[in-house]
Amino acid sequence: MKESDWKIIDALSRTPNITQTAENLFMTQPTLSKRLQHIEEELGVQIVVRFPKGVVFTPEGEYLAAEARRLTDQFDTIRKNLLRIGDGESGTIQLGMTNAFARSILPQFLNQYKQLHPNVYIDISTDVSTVVVSLLEQYRIHVGFIRGELGKDFERHLISVDQACLASKSEVTLEDLPHIPQIHYLADPFAQKLLEQWWYDRFTVPPLVGMHANHGDTCREMVLNGLGYGIFLSPGFIDHDANLFKMPLFYRDGTPFTRKSWIIWRKDSYELPVIKKFIDFMRENIHV
Repeated sequence: MKESDWKIIDALSRTPNITQTAENLFMTQPTLSKRLQHIEEELGVQIVVRFPKGVVFTPEGEYLAAEARRLTDQFDTIRKNLLRIGDGESGTIQLGMTNAFARSILPQFLNQYKQLHPNVYIDISTDVSTVVVSLLEQYRIHVGFIRGELGKDFERHLISVDQACLASKSEVTLEDLPHIPQIHYLADPFAQKLLEQWWYDRFTVPPLVGMHANHGDTCREMVLNGLGYGIFLSPGFIDHDANLFKMPLFYRDGTPFTRKSWIIWRKDSYELPVIKKFIDFMRENIHV
């Protein structure tokens, strides 16, 4: 089995849903399913039992998952030791970030970085910010890109301060909001808490949630079709939609409703030459 196969088993054991695991590994669902089937055929055992809402590991699968976690940790240790020895011009950097970062912000900067350091391999995992912080705590990534005041024990660099914005197909007022459907998409508990703090600073009744979407892009499409309004903590989702009514949001005292974006890393990881060069490059160049 290849290292990537062990990584698939480990990732699936942490998130027992093939579609979500495929997304986290930047694979398509059919590709991951086919690879998992190949692993089962190669080993001659069934690793998981598939159900509509996810997978359950067989006893053989649970054993392999434990071994996968041990082996991937060993691979990480080997890479870290090699990175410590090197000059920062080769090796693997493991990044964790939200889907929004991976989709719209990081690619251009990673392209610039790769042109300067072509022999460095970038390994990306995506999830909500709270999970990215957890991955950094577990030494499963070297650098995280997060939104919100999380991971305060880590070194950090401020990327941006974004003001939350309401978007609707037609013009609305703040007074209208408790009485019209909201399309809700926030999955990160910290982001949800921020939104609730703003809402109850403004209103005494809960929002009229008419629909849940699984992503900001999906929420935007529902808003564009007139199914309700959305509150976007990442304005990048709607920056280029000229056909939407948009309203920057403020607290009752006039303070803007904002959320900060950060690069975070462990102090000991910064001692690795390749990680230091990557972080220094991002601090000098990434401004959004």
